[in-house]
Amino acid sequence: MEDHITTLVHSFSPSSIQQESTQPSNYLCARCPLCFGGNLERAKTDQDDLDCIVCLDACFTQKRTNNPRNSAACDPPNPTNTVFIPDSEVKVMEDFIEKQRSCSSNHHSLAQTQQEDRFEDGMRVPVSVLDGCGDSFHAADEKCQKASTRFFADTGLMALLCRHDRVLWLVNMTSAGEKQHYALVLVKNLFEHLPSNMTVGLLYDIGCQLERSCHKWKLLDDGILSRLKFGISVFHAYGHQWPCQIVYHPRKCVGFGLSDGEGCERLWSSLKMLIPILRVSGYHQRLFVLDNQIRHFDKKSFSLFGQWLDKKWSLCKRKKMMAWEALCELHVDMQTLRHEWAAQVELQTRPLPRQSKNKGSQQLAYILSLEKTVEDYQSHVDKLENDLINNHVHDIVDFNLQLAAAKGSLSKASHALRQKKSALGVSAKTDLYLLKNNKWLQTQTNAQALKTRIRERLCQRKFELERLERSYRNSVNGNHIQSHVESSLKRREPAILKLVSTYNNLCGELQSMIRLHKAPPGAIPPTPIPSKGIFQLDVDSDIWQDVGLGECHPDPPRWLADESVRKGIKLMLEIDRCNEEERRLSRERSVLQEWFSVEWLSVQTALEEADKHYKYHLKKYRENLVAAYVKWEARVRHIPCAWLPSRPWGPTGEDIANHLATLYDPSVIPAAEEEPTDELLEETSSEGGEGGGVVSEDDDELLTAIEEMALVEEYHIGQANEAEFSEDEGWLDDIENGYLPSSPVQLPSKRRRY
Repeated sequence: MEDHITTLVHSFSPSSIQQESTQPSNYLCARCPLCFGGNLERAKTDQDDLDCIVCLDACFTQKRTNNPRNSAACDPPNPTNTVFIPDSEVKVMEDFIEKQRSCSSNHHSLAQTQQEDRFEDGMRVPVSVLDGCGDSFHAADEKCQKASTRFFADTGLMALLCRHDRVLWLVNMTSAGEKQHYALVLVKNLFEHLPSNMTVGLLYDIGCQLERSCHKWKLLDDGILSRLKFGISVFHAYGHQWPCQIVYHPRKCVGFGLSDGEGCERLWSSLKMLIPILRVSGYHQRLFVLDNQIRHFDKKSFSLFGQWLDKKWSLCKRKKMMAWEALCELHVDMQTLRHEWAAQVELQTRPLPRQSKNKGSQQLAYILSLEKTVEDYQSHVDKLENDLINNHVHDIVDFNLQLAAAKGSLSKASHALRQKKSALGVSAKTDLYLLKNNKWLQTQTNAQALKTRIRERLCQRKFELERLERSYRNSVNGNHIQSHVESSLKRREPAILKLVSTYNNLCGELQSMIRLHKAPPGAIPPTPIPSKGIFQLDVDSDIWQDVGLGECHPDPPRWLADESVRKGIKLMLEIDRCNEEERRLSRERSVLQEWFSVEWLSVQTALEEADKHYKYHLKKYRENLVAAYVKWEARVRHIPCAWLPSRPWGPTGEDIANHLATLYDPSVIPAAEEEPTDELLEETSSEGGEGGGVVSEDDDELLTAIEEMALVEEYHIGQANEAEFSEDEGWLDDIENGYLPSSPVQLPSKRRRY
């Protein structure tokens, strides 16, 4: 009924607003008014700003088992409007991708035989970087099995959300891995509901890999790719190579503002209580429950639009002010910082020269790095074996796993070292001997190897921490896994800190050589790694920068050698993102008022012209709008509008007064809570005779007490929900671990006395 009333209201919208060629579809406008409501033709105030920002991710914990009892007979189709894309459309996209890849396989197999690093068509980072990012993520490997298709009919979900954590579409996954056709059918569906001039920013864990596939196999039309900007979500940026981060990270990429792209993670967290129930449900029942839960989330987040804008605006202003104050202390102008940042991006995203005159020295340095890695692995194996001998092993199962992994890594590194040494000629072996006696190069190479090792350890720890944070089940087995991961992380922290200490000692040795003029001309001392905050793995941390560990520059650029410029670039990027966020929040504030005014005008027109049987529901719809207006307007009043509103919000002082009266005065009955027709009242009165009202006088005191208790309870619940909203989290953080049952619970309705 709610969907029908909403459709009825929208049918009375002014014709000037319903311009399908220049506005998003009514479906998108209903999904998120902040992103797709209002007049978006004038919403874009800067050419680099994106019209909307969405995020994409998959979840393999929302599975459904194969039912051996064949429950299809008691699993009727979902009767409600759904956010799920039909399986037929998903199948069409899957077949299209298979066809595109098979047709282009011969052409790309020849291109892959080239040895030199290069840029692929349409990409901004070289092949070597993309390969490294692909190796870091299981999601990039479509053949990686994350759920068994033998035991599960549905293996997971993939969602497309806007930046306000509102679900746009869901896809039901049936494959064992995270196939790209699920993501692409969501993207394609989005652009089918958008006008042809609207640009979109897409944040995805492996956004670089998805863009690479789209260009490589022509999986999306050029008209879509030209309006689509790929990025990587903030939490998963640590798994990407540094050149990939400076291109795809939303804090360094123009247009994304302060969006983090982690809305899907918050959605999966809010749906975790449905995992055991839906694991054994029918196919249609599973979709029905998920649709109703999403609808429940939408209702709760709708009333918090104003609070969300207020919190984000305040946070953005604070971050910008702090960045400006820090930047003013550096005394470096913005033009210089922008020039140096462009030079840094250009140099650090340059393809690696695989066939260069320094190939021999690079191979020798790589062998020295491998030798250091083998030593580290060997010391780790020796330590584990000593723990076993000294009876310091608490969990023999965990110990055997660690020892097997350590020996495997040692064997692999030793084999690679033997292969590299056997491939050296006589002159190269002589150079290796001389290289080992070169104190500067040896120390520099060891420091580089240590820093690479530290990065690998930190990324591995972060991946395990992600596994801990995604622990959805609270069963005994789940608690055991959680405690196991926590203990493993604690045990590995001292080893990482020891590597950091050793690396800092090598940095000190290199600095001493520079002071004693024992280093090559133009040598730059590497930056030590501070132990404090090392495990946060921030995108701006020095752990990603190999300053002083590469080739010596006779005249190094300022972004590499000047500490003030390096700090200033970070602050400049933060200020740029804050400026983008301010513009976007101002637009969203204007769009919210414009959407509301149109919605108010539509419901007023519907009340005048619609059939009388809809009056009751339309009045309820109008009262919900007034309630939202009261919450929104006070919150967004201080946010400047991006443009002058074409019309006021809509509700009059009388509407607001009536709403506040019904909210705080239990004796006032809102008009919408009256019975739908006067005929029904007359029939009810006549049936009871002269004294036959709906409620007898004997029950007056009891009903009054019940009403007052219900209002007090509702007031406290509302206050608690308001307090739970936090500024750093999205809509779904406000939602408690509640569950919307498939059979709605009817609340006691207020009854009129006569």
